[in-house]
Amino acid sequence: MKTFCSACIRPVRSGRCSPTGILLLALLGTGSGLAQSATPVTSAPAPGAATQAASIYDEEPATLAAHPIPDKIEGFNRGVFKFNDGFYRIVLRPLAKGYTAVTPRIVRRGLGNFFHNLEFPTRFTGNVLEGHLGGAGVEFGRFFVNTVSSLGFVATADQYPDLQERPSDLGLAFGRWGIGHGSYLVIPLLGPSSIRDGIGLGLAGWFLDPIHYLRHWEYRYGASALEIVNESPDQLRAYDQLQAAAVDPYVALRDAYASDRANHGANELGGTMAPVRPAPPASPAPADPAR
Repeated sequence: MKTFCSACIRPVRSGRCSPTGILLLALLGTGSGLAQSATPVTSAPAPGAATQAASIYDEEPATLAAHPIPDKIEGFNRGVFKFNDGFYRIVLRPLAKGYTAVTPRIVRRGLGNFFHNLEFPTRFTGNVLEGHLGGAGVEFGRFFVNTVSSLGFVATADQYPDLQERPSDLGLAFGRWGIGHGSYLVIPLLGPSSIRDGIGLGLAGWFLDPIHYLRHWEYRYGASALEIVNESPDQLRAYDQLQAAAVDPYVALRDAYASDRANHGANELGGTMAPVRPAPPASPAPADPAR
């Protein structure tokens, strides 16, 4: 719900949040949220290894060992979660199904790379605020190579070992400064976050999102809507898998989000993850991700 969105998730992937576009942001995910100190769950990647951001749904809820984000407003959050679930089912899923039917996968992949490349300012600023100047330099190099080679439609920089992505965002930077989550928060339409994450997402969307600076609102809304719909087939497939495997999807999504953010924070600090028992096999993905 990056998250789907992170974010969104994708995480999820860094998202955006502006007064004019909040209802059209990267749903669920895409990349928002903050890492609070937590007990990790998987081994951190070696320095210089690829750290491409992934959906929070890649986590197995049954194996999470991360310290949970406090859920001080669970009643409100469950109500918003139910609303979001209905919106995804009634509105987003039919859009995703139609979009998948008329748009080749190679086009969807290229658009995904393009929008991800546009989120460079958030990743760059997050690295700078965390004190990772080397990571900021890598992000600048990635943006330059991807933009010059293909306007961002092809992740050309992935071919170079020294230009593997260094994910960051304002939420991770706030966490690095010692600011806590405050409380888990489910944002209408945007999905899982926290109070701290939401603030970081809003600041990034207002100041760092290139789409926000488009002069005409039609272009801003159109670009944001295209990004959402383009990501929705894969996100809905992952969301379906999580729901099918969980007794309580709300708790599973909350724990997966907390684990994802904790992993990001531990990786940035060079920590190692505590081993956990193997996860049970996940339910197979449906043939049509936007059924």
